Amino acid sequence: MSAASPLARLRALRNAYGEAAGREQRSLLRAVAPLALRKWRELAQLHEDLLFLCAFPGSAAVRRQARAMLQSISARTRALPREERTRADDSGIAGSVTRHVYPYPVARFLAAANDVEIDWRNVGDPQALDGIVGRLIAPAEREAFDSGEFDTRAFVELARPESTPSLRWLVDGIAHSGAAGLGEDWESADVPVVWKLGDSRESVTHNVVPGVVPKFRTGLRRPGADVVAAICTPLPAVERRSRRRAQAVIAAARAALAARCREVNAMTHPNPDEVWWCDLGEGIALAVIGIAPEHRLALETNTGYLLVANGVPIGYGGVTPLFRQANTGINIFDPFRGGEAAYLWTQMLRAFRTLYGSRRFVINAYQFGAGNAEAIRSGAFWFYYRLGFRPVSADTAKLAAREAARIATDRKHRSDAPTLRALASCDLCLDLPGYDRADYFDEALLPRAGARAARQLARVAAPSRALGARRIAETLAGELGAADFEHWPAAERRGFALLAPVFANLPRMRDWSQGDRDALAAVLRAKALPQERTFALRSLKAVKAFRDLQRDLA
Repeated sequence: MSAASPLARLRALRNAYGEAAGREQRSLLRAVAPLALRKWRELAQLHEDLLFLCAFPGSAAVRRQARAMLQSISARTRALPREERTRADDSGIAGSVTRHVYPYPVARFLAAANDVEIDWRNVGDPQALDGIVGRLIAPAEREAFDSGEFDTRAFVELARPESTPSLRWLVDGIAHSGAAGLGEDWESADVPVVWKLGDSRESVTHNVVPGVVPKFRTGLRRPGADVVAAICTPLPAVERRSRRRAQAVIAAARAALAARCREVNAMTHPNPDEVWWCDLGEGIALAVIGIAPEHRLALETNTGYLLVANGVPIGYGGVTPLFRQANTGINIFDPFRGGEAAYLWTQMLRAFRTLYGSRRFVINAYQFGAGNAEAIRSGAFWFYYRLGFRPVSADTAKLAAREAARIATDRKHRSDAPTLRALASCDLCLDLPGYDRADYFDEALLPRAGARAARQLARVAAPSRALGARRIAETLAGELGAADFEHWPAAERRGFALLAPVFANLPRMRDWSQGDRDALAAVLRAKALPQERTFALRSLKAVKAFRDLQRDLA
């Protein structure tokens, strides 16, 4: 039997619900199951549809059948002709091979339970790798390592236990060495990794967040007429996951990105004490992942998110609150596009609003086309525009309005690539009730804030930057009326000292009320707390501090 007909019909029916659609889906899955697929295109399509049916199932029977067929994907991938099989590389599908340069924490995560190895053929800078290996070896090994008789690969093969792959020997050695800076050296070395996925649970095929109770659909949802009202309605089902459950979410998020050769900073350096689980209904959940305290940004609250449907990762991205705004965007994985992305996006914004109280959402131009060919091809600009986002530039807003009017009068019209690139010349924003233009903190000011901190530190006669920051913090605490600085919890002192050089000596601070001073002190004390959400929420109230900082930086 030709695979084309049942595969095409399955694709056409994957968004269909109801008893008749479910029967036909099950019949099609039975028809496809015995077929030997010889083309990567056919296998990729089947794989996408099976994942979709697991994420958005109409019945337990359909989901069960789709999950069972996913177990055959690794064998199907290996059975492809060689030329077709290589097309699966970097797809993350079971049975394929992924090659990528991973950050050290992700490389170690993968090395713990996967067939991953250093991609020796593609090591671009052996000397950089030599520098890492040289700091791991014992003194008794030094003469052999320095002799030149062994290249890097040969020495690592000699030094590692027979049962330990080179990559695992290296990343575990870094973890247990106690040597400062080796993780950073790894990043500089650009160590290539080859991952043979096989039937790995971290593959796109098998990756799920455990413990999710499946929900079954009667249809796909669409956003209502009043998107802003929906976003501003508090989401009741938001909880912080226990550390154990948070670790499971983090593992799924890391795997979802690693298998697809993608990265988000919060997934590389996650905070297991800050994973927020937001129930969006119908088996959909949004997991917002905080970043480890030592990797936090100064003024922004940098987080990542994983969007899951019945435990299956279907999208990812980040949200970065800054004062009363938040920078974000949506990335849906290929198998799940054409579903209910617009509805989910409004619910995600609702969750972000609930978590952080943001009054404006900002989408950077890259998300919808600036230097992003995929976004141009998909017309991503219109996805955001239809939901109320508008260009921040007046000229671009006029172009968008003209193009939108043309589309409204001619349903066949599609914006061409030059028009979409012109529309991606500035950011998009969505303003919510209570937003004031004076609250807008231009991201271009963030480097200036760092420069301001450097100038403040330069004025302090201290033997180290850390001691200088401590002295600035003590002075600022006194000016804000917080005389008990020495008695604060250690995390509050750290956070205050981290940000004190940014806010110290603001020209208008002498005119502040005590309430304004207290608000800034509360913000700074929150920066290093276990959950950075506290910092984001307190920032909303520090109006005088953020507005005066903007004036000073502009």
